[in-house]
Amino acid sequence: MKVMKKNKIDKKNSEEENSSENETKKENESTEEISDLEKLKKENDEYLGGWQRALADIANLKKNHEEEKKLFTSLGKENIVLEIIPVLDNFDAAFSNKEVWNSAPENWRVGVEYIYKQLLGILENEKIESFGSSGEIFDPKIHFSLEKIKSEKKEDSGKISDVIQKGYKKEEKILREAKVKIFE
Repeated sequence: MKVMKKNKIDKKNSEEENSSENETKKENESTEEISDLEKLKKENDEYLGGWQRALADIANLKKNHEEEKKLFTSLGKENIVLEIIPVLDNFDAAFSNKEVWNSAPENWRVGVEYIYKQLLGILENEKIESFGSSGEIFDPKIHFSLEKIKSEKKEDSGKISDVIQKGYKKEEKILREAKVKIFE
């Protein structure tokens, strides 16, 4: 009997130890599962952050691409305008010689004036305007002085007497300085 009681006690102790071990195993497994879950969550956050950074990079690249595209388009237009300006100078030279201009057939003059106005319209559409006229105050930032002329009037000093070649600007950017003669 004693042996049976002892076996029962041993069995009971063994079951308690097993249940204690099982509980410990369950706790360890639960801790491992939590640890695995935390690792997965951390990994997920890293992937999410990387994905969000990649999306931001793509958005920035698109924005930079559009800005560069606008810049190149603007530079291309500016180069074309710089090639058109000497043509406009030739028109101005033709118009300034009144004797020769008036001796040309009227239909021809009307056609030439129409072409000139079309070119000016193109510049106007691109917000490019000419500057430099007699009587303006000389500004070395936008005018280039070719000659100084003595003036009898003191109030003319520092003013433009003649414009040899008009200047052109787009908004505040000077495309070409006006070439002028100024009063001293």
